[in-house]
Amino acid sequence: MKEAIKTIKESDSILIMAHKNPDGDAIGSVLGLGIALEVLGKKVTRFSQDPVPKVFDFLPNLPVIKNKIEPRRYDLIILLDCDNLNRTGIKDFSKVYESYGRLLIIDHHPKSDTDGCKENCLAVIDPSASSTAVMIYGLLKELKIEITKDIANCIFTGIFADTGSFQHSNTDEKTLKVAAELMKKGARAEKIAKHIFKNRTMPAIKLWGKALSRIETDKETGMAVSYLSKKDLEENDVSQEELSGLVSIINTISDAKFSLFLTEYGDKKLKGSLRSEEYKGIDVSRIAKSLGGGGHKLASGFEMNGEINESIKKITKMILETKKDSIANK
Repeated sequence: MKEAIKTIKESDSILIMAHKNPDGDAIGSVLGLGIALEVLGKKVTRFSQDPVPKVFDFLPNLPVIKNKIEPRRYDLIILLDCDNLNRTGIKDFSKVYESYGRLLIIDHHPKSDTDGCKENCLAVIDPSASSTAVMIYGLLKELKIEITKDIANCIFTGIFADTGSFQHSNTDEKTLKVAAELMKKGARAEKIAKHIFKNRTMPAIKLWGKALSRIETDKETGMAVSYLSKKDLEENDVSQEELSGLVSIINTISDAKFSLFLTEYGDKKLKGSLRSEEYKGIDVSRIAKSLGGGGHKLASGFEMNGEINESIKKITKMILETKKDSIANK
C-alpha cells in the first residue's frame, strides 16, 4: 500500500478502469477514487466498457465514465475489483500496454490462476476485505484526502452492494466501522438502499416470480437452480441489473447447500451466479473456477456458452464427477 501511495503521488495522468459488466463495488470504487484523485490535482479518466447499470444512476459524476480509451499516454492505470486487464473486456491490449507507465491493481478477490500483474505492475490484493470499496477508503485515509459527501456516497454504495446490504458473511467489524464513518461524512444509507434493492419495476417483479416458479433442487449436489432466458428478458423488457439479488433469494431454500441462477444474455450465452452461506459448508468459487469464472467462496460467477437446460445438466454432472471434498468449504 505504501508503494501504491508513492506511485499515485508521482503520477499526473491516471486512468481508472472497472471490470466488464461492472457491479456496485466496481462502480462505487471507480467514482469515489476518481473524485478523490482530482482533489489531489490529478488528471483522471474513468473507464467501463459496459454501461453502468441503471440502479446506480443516482451516483455523482456518473456521466464522466467513458466506454472508450483515448489514444493518449497515462502515467498510471488503476484496475479496480479484478486482478487482470483481460477482465476489462478490452480486446486490443497492444494499444493499452503501450499507453501507460505503470499498472496498479486494487482488488479484494482471491488472486486468480492467471497472474495479471507483470512488468511495471503493482498489486494490492486483500481477500479478507469485504469489498474493493473498503480498500479504497483505506487508501484515501492514507493519502489524507478529506472524504466529501460525494466520495462517501460512492464508497458506501460499493460496500453496501458487495455485502448484500450488510447481510452477507463478509460483513465484518471493519466494514461496519467504515460504513459508520462514511455516514458521518454524508452517505445516505436509506437512499442507496432504495435505489439498489427497493426500486423494482412491475415487469421485473413478475419476472422474479417466473424465475422463482422454475426453481428445482438436486439432492445429490445440494444445488437449487433456476434460470431466465433471453426471450424472458426481452418479452418483459427487463435488464440484467434488475435481477440483482435473485440468486440470494434462491439460496434461502432450507435444504439447499448452494444456489445457481443462469441468465441468458445473448444467443446461447449464459451468465451464472452462485451463492452459499458459511454454515452450509460449500465453496462456490471452486465451482465457478471449474467453469472459467471466479469470485469468493460464498459468492461467485462465470460465463459459458450453451443451451440453458443442457448447461444445467453439464454443471450438475461436473459437480457429481468431482470429489465430494473438492467444493467443501474447509
